[in-house]
Amino acid sequence: MSELDDLLEATPATQPFAEHPLRQAILAEVHARPFVPIHGEWQIVQYAFMVDQDQKHAERQALSTFTGEHSDEASEHYLHHAFEGYSLRWEQHSEFSTYAIEKPLKAALSDDWTISSSLFASGKLSPPGELIAAVQLTVKTAVSPLSEDLFEEFDAASLSVSEVIEGRATLVTDFRANEEGIVSFLLLDHGLSPLELGATVRRVLELETYKTLSLLGLYEARKQQVIVSRIEDELVQITSQLRSSGSKEPQSLAQNEELLSDLSSLAADLEASAMESLFRFGATRAYSDIVRRRLETLGEASVSGYDMIGRFLNRRLAPAMQTCRAIEERQANLSRKLTRAVGLLRARVDVELERQNRDLLSSMDQRAKFQLRLQQTVEGLSIAAISYYVISLIGYALKGAKTLGSPIDPAVGMAASVPLVVGVLWYFLRKLKAAH
Repeated sequence: MSELDDLLEATPATQPFAEHPLRQAILAEVHARPFVPIHGEWQIVQYAFMVDQDQKHAERQALSTFTGEHSDEASEHYLHHAFEGYSLRWEQHSEFSTYAIEKPLKAALSDDWTISSSLFASGKLSPPGELIAAVQLTVKTAVSPLSEDLFEEFDAASLSVSEVIEGRATLVTDFRANEEGIVSFLLLDHGLSPLELGATVRRVLELETYKTLSLLGLYEARKQQVIVSRIEDELVQITSQLRSSGSKEPQSLAQNEELLSDLSSLAADLEASAMESLFRFGATRAYSDIVRRRLETLGEASVSGYDMIGRFLNRRLAPAMQTCRAIEERQANLSRKLTRAVGLLRARVDVELERQNRDLLSSMDQRAKFQLRLQQTVEGLSIAAISYYVISLIGYALKGAKTLGSPIDPAVGMAASVPLVVGVLWYFLRKLKAAH
């Protein structure tokens, strides 16, 4: 026996590894929303509703009550439940949920069946949010690829026909909603396996749903276009004022600060607008990419005399996606222009502030000189005043001494003390000033 065999025998069958908390959820996600095999002729109606975070939990609770199934965490976004005569497939996505009811074609045609009467009738289940997409897919078995009488219910002006899955099925639609607001598709099965048919049905339903969701970005782009155009016009006016003020006499600080406030307000409006449309434009790109991938997976081939489904969608989706990209580019370019304009105006404001500071410092320097001169004048007057009082005291003292018999004449003594008193006072004031 080799060393490898010895090692394998010594190794336990299961290892007590510490498992990542999301490992089981990831394994379940790989098998989420599986393809359901379909055999024969069916009619599937699917509604898509927009739901927010607050509505999602209530939707799951209502669906669990309706079906009697309480899904675990791994399957809380997907459910496939069989009822008597039909089955329900529910899926919850990031911003919408889909409800698809599958019923054999003969039974659906015999009782004039609709999803609203079977599922959302009073007392059964309530719509979780606003309806965004509704599609009906009729699956028929057909040996011949085309039969004109099958297309009578479609509008010839927008009729699109494509061979799919290597020519083993034909897909027909006109992308028009009927009186109930449902877009109809016809899938002619020329020999698909049950699993292939189930996968094709799922992709066709997703094709219409994601096409509708991707076009939401077009209307967001039109709304943002009005905001971007307004900001562009106001930016042109502000930059024109900046240019005219630069070529003539400079504007005051208050005027520049007012322009800077206007620019800051425009920048805030643009950032709010960009953040408002960020999710929608990102979702539009994702949905458009899903539509493209679903068409690639179906493997379209043209049918003589008819427009292809992918070509029809491309004529509608491509301009819408380009409009969204153009608005995003305008937002980005406008943000850069606003940043440069704000920087230029801030430089002007800084220069004006520096000029005012320079003038203020110059004025303070001149004022300090005046104060110094005034102080020197006051010091001179102070010496004179103090000297006057000191000499007066000396005079009183000499007069008193004269009365007592002193030979010194008070007037002469006072005159002789003047230079001495002034000099001593001047010396002490200089020392005191130097000390401070």
